[in-house]
Amino acid sequence: MTPHTLAAAPATPRTLRRHLPTGPGQYLIWAAVAVLTLAPLVPLVITSLRSKPYYLPGGVFSTDAYRQLFADPAFRQAAWNTVVFALTATALALLLGAAFAVLVTRTNLPGRRRLGPALLAPLLIPPLGLIVGWESLYGPAGYLTQLWSQNLHLPAWNLTSLPGMSVLGAVVTLPIAYLTCKAVLDGADGTLEDAVRACGGGTVRVLRTVTMPMLRTALLDSGMLIFTLCLEILGIPLFLGRPANIQFIASYLYDTWSSSSIPDPPIVSAGAILLLAVASALLVVRGRLLRHAARYTSSTRATPPAHPLDLGRWRIPAAVGMAGFVALTCVIPLLGLALMSSVTDLTTLVAPWHLWSGANWHEIWADPSLHRAITNSLIVAVIGSAATVALVSVATVIAHHSGFRLRRTLPALLVYPRATPGIVFGVGFFWLFLIVEWPGALLRNSLWGELLALSVRNMTLAYIVLAPALARISPELAKAAAASGASWWTTTRRITLPLLRPALLSALVLMFVTLVSDYDPVVFLTKPGTELLGTSMLQTWAKGLPGPVAAMALVQIVLVAAALSLSLGWTLRKKGRHA
Repeated sequence: MTPHTLAAAPATPRTLRRHLPTGPGQYLIWAAVAVLTLAPLVPLVITSLRSKPYYLPGGVFSTDAYRQLFADPAFRQAAWNTVVFALTATALALLLGAAFAVLVTRTNLPGRRRLGPALLAPLLIPPLGLIVGWESLYGPAGYLTQLWSQNLHLPAWNLTSLPGMSVLGAVVTLPIAYLTCKAVLDGADGTLEDAVRACGGGTVRVLRTVTMPMLRTALLDSGMLIFTLCLEILGIPLFLGRPANIQFIASYLYDTWSSSSIPDPPIVSAGAILLLAVASALLVVRGRLLRHAARYTSSTRATPPAHPLDLGRWRIPAAVGMAGFVALTCVIPLLGLALMSSVTDLTTLVAPWHLWSGANWHEIWADPSLHRAITNSLIVAVIGSAATVALVSVATVIAHHSGFRLRRTLPALLVYPRATPGIVFGVGFFWLFLIVEWPGALLRNSLWGELLALSVRNMTLAYIVLAPALARISPELAKAAAASGASWWTTTRRITLPLLRPALLSALVLMFVTLVSDYDPVVFLTKPGTELLGTSMLQTWAKGLPGPVAAMALVQIVLVAAALSLSLGWTLRKKGRHA
């Protein structure tokens, strides 16, 4: 080949057109994630250190809000109640979650393939719906409580006590412990357990010497997460704690904001900052403790045990016990919720069919605010889920499949919103919209501001679905595309994202389900005309109208079931085409 031929040959081939400059586009996505995550926290700090609310003249730098907070006996009692609740609920969730994970993955439990997925029901049932279902059956005036105490004359439980609320908190968070432990056991080397049995060890010895040590890291990881989530729970103290005058930190801040003689008092911002500091500290501690997680893992290839642990005569009782747990904690409360929504009063004195009525359903359709709440929730769930997944999908690819210099900060930015209590995000966005004139003026007192707060708060869920799926895509595909002249953006659009379609659908469904059910970040943002299902349920319950609340909870459940059914149908059709 002559020099003239070499000169005439093209340099690097450009078979695919470059749509966006790689650097500026990635910086834009990074900036969007960073601003959305951190911007609500800055005005929160500022307002907590002012002597007056931001919009009032004459405010100066002051720590009076923090002094007032710590001097309030009600806050100190609320903080103590929160810690006791979080510790008790976490301990119960870990104990039950680990036990169920071992039974499903490591034993010959009958029906374990069906019982395992049934334990995930609290993840799919809207939290307020589950709370209302429990209250309608197990509360002080609940149907089953009345049957147990009045008809059978037996000592009844007290759901509105700290132990009673802790049991419900454990049920809500148990799937986290179960999934974490199950993932570890599914990926562990079962030959270690076989070796102990070959040396004459029984079931108890296998569990004590092999299985439980493998779960130490999973229990630590899920325990820290569950404890952090319990610190921010709002629905349980508002629905169940009020009758017994039991406050948690979240409900204390909510009631202080709602009933204060001074609108938007700085004490609420100070309390939100303290809650944020505790959650952030727990996140840091969790990261440090998990640095040594590798010593509890096996270096060999993961294989299931040759023979599952034999439960012997306890096989049937264990299966019945697990099935009974699912029935008592999820199935029966859902039936109670449906019954409560269709009667004038749920009481043991009169048979339910004699009190059958459609008044509760008529009210949610006749009341403009309740009907509007359903429509608004659908708008927020549809638009918010699509927009959030679109942003997070690109950010995830930048974080894990690019050479962007700030890529290592993106996972922390994407995870942090979910580690931040929802009520903290709500107060932060309230002040952000008030302080920042544009676009705060457009988002303040509008449905779009609530959509933004909910989407930012829950973007972590999309990331934890997409990141593992992206890890299974070989980077060699992107290298091959780059060798053909494709830019990073073109490779992402034409190769990476199409390969992520199943994960994108899962993230979309998970975001839809969460946005329909979530309410913590918008309790301070909701105004007449921007009601959502969750906030409307809180307000309606405060008016002493449990029937319409039960009906709205069922509407939430129907929307969640519809989204899951559509997702399952699409997945089955795709499998049918490839079969």
